[in-house]
Amino acid sequence: MLKVNKHKKVFSILTIALAMIIYISVNHSFININVQAASLTKLEKGKIKQEKLIKILKQQKEEKLDKLENQIKVYLGSNINNIGLSYYDINSGRKMIINGSNTFLAGSTIKVQMNMVLADLFKNGQASVNEKLQYTPDCYETGTGILQGTDFAELQNPLPIMLLSKYSIIHSDNIATNMIIKSIGYEKLRDDIDIKLGHVTNHSGNYITANDETKLLKILYENPTKNPYYPIIIKNMKNTDFHDRIDLYIPRDIVAHKIGDYDSYVNDVGIIYTKQPFILSVYTNEVVNANQVIAHVSKMIYDYQNTL
Repeated sequence: MLKVNKHKKVFSILTIALAMIIYISVNHSFININVQAASLTKLEKGKIKQEKLIKILKQQKEEKLDKLENQIKVYLGSNINNIGLSYYDINSGRKMIINGSNTFLAGSTIKVQMNMVLADLFKNGQASVNEKLQYTPDCYETGTGILQGTDFAELQNPLPIMLLSKYSIIHSDNIATNMIIKSIGYEKLRDDIDIKLGHVTNHSGNYITANDETKLLKILYENPTKNPYYPIIIKNMKNTDFHDRIDLYIPRDIVAHKIGDYDSYVNDVGIIYTKQPFILSVYTNEVVNANQVIAHVSKMIYDYQNTL
């Protein structure tokens, strides 16, 4: 009898111990679940808070850009309908467009896309960087450049195409440009530009829009085909002889640009390498002191860009 009671007592102790183990285990699991739930809630709250902060910051930047656009429009005043402007922030994709689809005469800004097409021909093996071009009288043109002052006898010797390319950007040389365009073929040049833009443009004249020019400069900057000659174009744009517009009031060494004039059209387009790089294309027609107008607009955008 005593032995039976003893076994019962031992059994009871074991039962109680087992129950305690189960209780502790279950409660520990509940504690873990509660801690995990609390942590998850904390992470979710942090994520929501971060998303709200990003949204607020984005809204603030949009408001600052709207303010800048209004300031520029006020500055332009009655000139606003005679200007096409396209600004593009390369990192964020933010844009500011004023009459971006209006057509202007490109002047010498076409020399950027001409050199891009030439660079593509080099890369694809359709032209050689070692090629030399022969000057012909139909390539003569007054205006900007240094070949106009070259002795006629010297022009009878073929000139390296890479030198002509360099002259067309740095000196905005019209003769060099005409020699290259003749080599490429005018319609071939315009067709290849259209392919880059993704739409057909007016080939009847040297026409461009600010939006199209910005798109071309974006391709030049991003260089999606890894064309080894695109950086040379940008380098030449940085070494231009002309500094009376986009880079008049901002550091020259961060600006790769190309000016262009024709009759009453005064233009400048470029890539500005601030900490937040951006593209700016400005075309004008019949604007008084257009050089200064472009320079001031460039400075306003430069100052804004440095606040980002």
